[in-house]
Amino acid sequence: MLQPIKRPRIINTSRIIREIWSSPQVSRVEIARRLQLNKSTITNIVNELIEDGLIQETHEGFAGPQGGRKPVNLQINKQYGVVIGFELRPNSYTVVVTDLFGDILFSQTELDSISNTNFKEKLLGIYAATIEKIAWIEPPVLGVGFGISGIVDAHKRIIKASIPLEFTEPYDFYEEIAKDFPVPVFIENDANSCAWGELVFHRFRSLRNFIFILVEFRELQERKKIFEKTAVGLGFVIDGKVYHGLNSSAGEFHSVFISSGQKGQFDIDYEASFTIEENPDVLKKFITELSKHAALFVNSLNLSQVFIGGHIEKYQDIVRPILLKEINQNWMYEKPVDCEIRFSSLGERAVAYGAAGFVLDRLFIDLEFLDDNDMERVGGLFLLPDLKKRVYL
Repeated sequence: MLQPIKRPRIINTSRIIREIWSSPQVSRVEIARRLQLNKSTITNIVNELIEDGLIQETHEGFAGPQGGRKPVNLQINKQYGVVIGFELRPNSYTVVVTDLFGDILFSQTELDSISNTNFKEKLLGIYAATIEKIAWIEPPVLGVGFGISGIVDAHKRIIKASIPLEFTEPYDFYEEIAKDFPVPVFIENDANSCAWGELVFHRFRSLRNFIFILVEFRELQERKKIFEKTAVGLGFVIDGKVYHGLNSSAGEFHSVFISSGQKGQFDIDYEASFTIEENPDVLKKFITELSKHAALFVNSLNLSQVFIGGHIEKYQDIVRPILLKEINQNWMYEKPVDCEIRFSSLGERAVAYGAAGFVLDRLFIDLEFLDDNDMERVGGLFLLPDLKKRVYL
């Protein structure tokens, strides 16, 4: 494990980078105030970051009430590099490539067969094929993220279990794949990936407390492995952080309306679930059952937003009124619940896009909050003082 993490300059560099990334158009003076660092320290590190190309100076800000020199604002150079996000499913995968501002440069969905038996082989092959397809993109790849359905310890990069991909025993993603990958690579639960996407790419809105509801409709070919067509996962963000729970299983969904012994996530007949997109009654029953659970979470946790993504987005005209009705019916007071409902508009790309966002959060992580035991598995990007060699953990 690399030891320079203990050096104050490297920690300060990571804090400054994170501050500029989180607050574009911020000045050196403002960074010094927020981080309580000496102005000369800020100036020296920022100048080196500008020379390296990671940071850019933008327009001048406003002088203070007493006049004086106008501050020069700073922002991340979005063309410094790109990140790649993947969603891996049993019968397909989706890839999204974004710049550092979240603008999508490339996306594609391909059919493939992925399971625990060929996981590493397929993952490496998919990555190599993607690199060939995006050869026209000049900025280098800074990191890669994978989103999957299942219980994932994103901190240690371990797949604990995944029903669709048939992982019944823990799989050490870090030791098997990430440790020797050519760039930093991370893995996260699919719904949590979506939550990361909202946090990271909309970080300027200061989102603090929300839920992301991911709804996907599985392919018919998967029927031998699953209990219903619908697949639902929840991503919780509490106080600006994705909540994983004690054993990384927060967000795993199972309806309270299911009868004893019934398999699946919802109180819907197995055969009927596969007609959900053709049968309005089945679709309405599904949305209502899901909305009752969402209402409980919204009101009990006082969430400010509900984000909805995945294949369900095409039915937002049906989802929105039912969800609003259930949220307000679940509320005891006269004043309507103050909760915004938003649809991601990314469809089947929602998880892959979110995985790319998770990568950015890891790359721009504040090293001050990590100890030596965290560094090897948690990851991060920081620059050595000479800024000529980028170090990945």
